Amino acid sequence: MFPPYCSVTAKQSLKWIPFLGWFMYLSKTVFIDRGNSQNARLAFDSAARHMKSERQSVFIFPEGTRSYSTQPDLLPFKKGAFHLAIQAQVPVVPVVVANYSEVLHLQSKVFKSGSIPVKILPPISTKNMTAADVDDLTRRTQENMLAELVSFTKATRGQQAAIAAN
Repeated sequence: MFPPYCSVTAKQSLKWIPFLGWFMYLSKTVFIDRGNSQNARLAFDSAARHMKSERQSVFIFPEGTRSYSTQPDLLPFKKGAFHLAIQAQVPVVPVVVANYSEVLHLQSKVFKSGSIPVKILPPISTKNMTAADVDDLTRRTQENMLAELVSFTKATRGQQAAIAAN
């Protein structure tokens, strides 16, 4: 699932944690300062240049944080990942992980073995897109991922799963 020359994004504060931060730095993690949008943009500018020159892939979690939902739902997507993809003119490759609350749910103290389906959806081209296309790209990506998430959850739990109303 992880292609060669792949890294992730992480919040800036993780950079300073011994061992974890060092490993992340050496693995070319793109650190994002969520409290400072100007610094976040600079990090994405640098990442876009690096992605082009080194043909590097970057895993970005567009919800921005964990969801502890027990239902098949997604938090609102942040737009940074989509700005980055358009700026670098690279495709968005959505990766959907089924809701795993029946296997791990910290609030309910659930922690047990089980299978968690993962599906890689078809790439979404950003060729010839501009910043004006970010909202539509974000919306389409989230809609595709949510439809797959609902399908996964339904299949995993063997029951009907309705899409949560927004």
